[in-house]
Amino acid sequence: MDQQKLVELLQACQIPDTQKVKAATAELRKNFYPHPDSLIGLLHIIVSHPDATVRMLAAVQALRLVPKHWKNVAADQKPAVRNELLQAIVREQDAKCRHGQSRVIAAIATFDFNEKEWSELLPAVVQLTTSDNVAHREVGSYIIFSLLEANPSYFEDELAKLFELFAKTIRDPQSRDVRVNTMLSISAVLMLIDADEDAQAADAVQEFVPAMVDVLKDAVDNGDDERIQQCFEVFQSFLAYESSLLSRYFKDLLQFMLDIAINTNAEADVRNQAISFLAECTKYRRLKIQAIPDMGAQLMRKSLVILSELDDDDDDDETTPARSALSLIDQLASNLPPRLVMVPLLDDFPQYATSQNPGQRKACILALGTCAEGAPEFMSTQIKSVMPLVLNLLKDPAQGVRYAALIGLIRLGEDLSDSMSPHHDDIMNSLVLNLDAASSNESDEKNAEIIRSVCGAIDSLAEGLGPDIMAKYGDSMIQRIGTFLSHPDPKVKSSAAGALGAIAVSIKSSFSPYLKQTMEAMSSYLMAESGEEELALRSSICDSMGRIAVGVGAQEFSPYVMPLLIASEKALHLDNPRLRETTFILWSQLATVYEGDLGESLAGIFKGLFDSLELEEEEVELDVPEDQQGLVDDDIVVQGKKIKVKSAYADDEDDDIIDDDDDDDWDDFVGVSAQALEKEIALEVLGDVIYAAKEKSAPYIEKAVELVAPFAEHAYEGCRKTAIGTLWRTYACVWEVMEKQTGHKWEPGLPLKFEPVAQVAKLGEIVSTATLHNWLEESDRDAVTEINRSVASTLKTCGPAILGQKDMMEQIITILGTLITRAHPCQIDLGEIEEDPTVQGSSEWDWLVVDTSLDVLIGLAAALGPQFAEVWKVFEKPITKLLSSNEAIERSTAVGVVAECVAYMGSGVTPYTSALLRPLLHRLSDEDKETKSNAAYATGQLVYHSEDTNTYLPAYNEILGKLEPLLQIKDARLQDNAAGCLCRMILAHPDQVPIADVLPALADLLPLKEDYEENKPVYQCLHKLYVLSNPTVLELTPKFLHVFQQVLGPPDEQLEPETREVVQEMVRILTK
Repeated sequence: MDQQKLVELLQACQIPDTQKVKAATAELRKNFYPHPDSLIGLLHIIVSHPDATVRMLAAVQALRLVPKHWKNVAADQKPAVRNELLQAIVREQDAKCRHGQSRVIAAIATFDFNEKEWSELLPAVVQLTTSDNVAHREVGSYIIFSLLEANPSYFEDELAKLFELFAKTIRDPQSRDVRVNTMLSISAVLMLIDADEDAQAADAVQEFVPAMVDVLKDAVDNGDDERIQQCFEVFQSFLAYESSLLSRYFKDLLQFMLDIAINTNAEADVRNQAISFLAECTKYRRLKIQAIPDMGAQLMRKSLVILSELDDDDDDDETTPARSALSLIDQLASNLPPRLVMVPLLDDFPQYATSQNPGQRKACILALGTCAEGAPEFMSTQIKSVMPLVLNLLKDPAQGVRYAALIGLIRLGEDLSDSMSPHHDDIMNSLVLNLDAASSNESDEKNAEIIRSVCGAIDSLAEGLGPDIMAKYGDSMIQRIGTFLSHPDPKVKSSAAGALGAIAVSIKSSFSPYLKQTMEAMSSYLMAESGEEELALRSSICDSMGRIAVGVGAQEFSPYVMPLLIASEKALHLDNPRLRETTFILWSQLATVYEGDLGESLAGIFKGLFDSLELEEEEVELDVPEDQQGLVDDDIVVQGKKIKVKSAYADDEDDDIIDDDDDDDWDDFVGVSAQALEKEIALEVLGDVIYAAKEKSAPYIEKAVELVAPFAEHAYEGCRKTAIGTLWRTYACVWEVMEKQTGHKWEPGLPLKFEPVAQVAKLGEIVSTATLHNWLEESDRDAVTEINRSVASTLKTCGPAILGQKDMMEQIITILGTLITRAHPCQIDLGEIEEDPTVQGSSEWDWLVVDTSLDVLIGLAAALGPQFAEVWKVFEKPITKLLSSNEAIERSTAVGVVAECVAYMGSGVTPYTSALLRPLLHRLSDEDKETKSNAAYATGQLVYHSEDTNTYLPAYNEILGKLEPLLQIKDARLQDNAAGCLCRMILAHPDQVPIADVLPALADLLPLKEDYEENKPVYQCLHKLYVLSNPTVLELTPKFLHVFQQVLGPPDEQLEPETREVVQEMVRILTK
């Protein structure tokens, strides 16, 4: 091999000339790297070339070739090579070269150790690491890290010796590099430690934590940015393993990070990294944080202090401590119980909202808005108390505070607009005042921000406030906002379009008088084919038009639908990700409005969605820092993006996708590709279109399923979630079409009363296989929630057929058992195997996982009917535990589940009557109104369906006594559910109820105002009493006739068809 030519080609790779670099690289790959001699040549350059840059590049390339060629190097050559490498690295003066050479040594050692060779390496390295020469210690400590990184399992039986060494090197008195290298080595061995199997090793690791904190402190004090980042990354790595490795010092570590975060004298980047660590702990160690008294409150309060630093001139895209603190607040609200983080925020809110410091006033409203998404249920109960302060902030003299208040209002509106409706006048007046103030000088950038934010607030509030309220402001708002469609700022135009779309959805047909003018004003922007701002505006217009179609309905929108569809298909070819996504959403909206009746465009819609799903996912070359090169090699799949980790080590040969069980760990640390995000939306929209089009989608079902099913295994959880949801909706669509065509309606229970057609059975097999593969082990909370929703909805819609798929019934019961008892992978801290039983309460998003799991249980009851009684045995204990929970939401939900399950299993509940009656009676006096209301509903169902009269009849008087006060409470559907319970008791045993006493009270409550489902037992009860010629009901006939006339009128949803017939029959008989 021509050694000089090899050197020349490596040098040519450093020339800033793309063509020369490509030519040199091509020659190296073709004529040198395929041959074993090339490795020896590169190693010779590493140990002898005078140019550090060339030595570094040689190390990079040698690392790639060691796995390919080292085994082919002559055995008699190897000792000399090994010796020269060790000598060279000791005398190497360039740190980057030392690191590269260390990795080459580690790569060779990986092979040699497997062959029982190079036994002298470890003693030599240990000698270097313990040398009196600080440079030698730096070399030795980095080689140890490289060895552990390359082949950690080799050291599995050497942990005690390693820890003995680390105990010295972590406190090296002269070298920060040695201390940081030791931290990196400790991180590399974490995967080897099983705390249950090796408590001594786990204990040893914990004892390193204080020293590791000292290493980070030293790096921070000396402004060593590279070492600071490495230290933070080591602490982050602990979060991927068992929490016991940090537990002894976890509280102290949190406090240390919090102290850094709050320290305004520290560098912003250091503070950001500390806040990021706290956010990751909140996400992956939420149960541990929850168990530390006052830690949640302290994190929230300190985050508010940091958020108060937000400056009016801060760039939205700039990562500052204040913006990092807002992200931490988001994590706190999403992952911890509201009582731990929301209560402290609300306690401090008045002080911040009335502070003389504008930063504090901005901080409190931004934090409040951010928390709304994480804890919407809790916030809905508290919004009344804070709204006066929010309204004051919207009228604050400081423009920056008003802007922050508008941003906060937007976020509040997204989740709480219905709870804010009592304040609609004040909100709208505040918005108008801000709009008028900003309109005086529209060219001012700050004024444009205010206008955009007002439009954003209307966008988020309109639908939730409802048609009646929005109609009140519709004309003035539409006129005002319509003028902004000609504003010089494209972003203002976009916001105005969004607000108009939201108003249209809210006021529905009342938007029709403005339809023509609005569509004409918007239509010109649909023609844009270039320019980032222009295409962003086109995207917003597309979204707005879709919402307008939903609002005004199919007939009114018909003149615009075909031109809009044609424009949307053209939009796909403009290579703009956002425009493609809004185009897909538009298709979903139009398919829903027109029930898939979109003519030839339907084929184009399916083609566009299919093309999106068939897109090749891009390869992205990561810029890997030198000190991390070699840590990750080849291609990895991360959140839907095939990422090629290429450093100079890499060539294009033998690139493989790593198939590793730990790939999921990457999901939260690397961004999602544009293609994956687009496919997530395409998958969702495909489900919308199929379900809306029903039988019109039949020609496309087979290909849709073929394309969608593989996404259930996608690396990005958003694609997994939407793929499984779309598969279930497709199954429901095909089932409903089959029922319509055959005239057969499913009946509860197995075996099936009739067999579904082969296409449905096959689809059921595909859906169940894709679901079960993910459901049991899915670690993403949102993905599991979506699976729960899909399964529950489909069981209620399509019945038990899919339960006949292989292992489906058994697996559902197993999975629900883990979810309801909070033992599922998505419900425990990363690295843990079970929930901490001492931790009480959960975040609302964590509870949603359980809530939707209980909905699946109800779906099983609906599908199985009386047979569900056998399944109830499995869940009786965990449901009973929830019935006595300290959390009101858990009690009320559990009581509701009991009610629904009893209703579906009918007389099958009889064996469980005694076990259910006692807790239900207790809940009838619950302090929480929602729980009491659900208990009334459940008690009525139990009495109505159970045949165990010996158990429940003696309790009739107690039930009646507990119902009496509920009939007086106009809240939480209490009156309606109490009335339903009372009527079911009469239907079951009219002789056991003092009808003369209770019926007049019932008559005063009719017609029911909230829970129309309870109209069924109410009117069945009255019908039965008339059949029995009960004197009290006959006496009250004039009053009941008036009630009957009211319920037979609008709204139609008051009565189910069967109940309507019952009422009409009573009217006919009583008016003869």
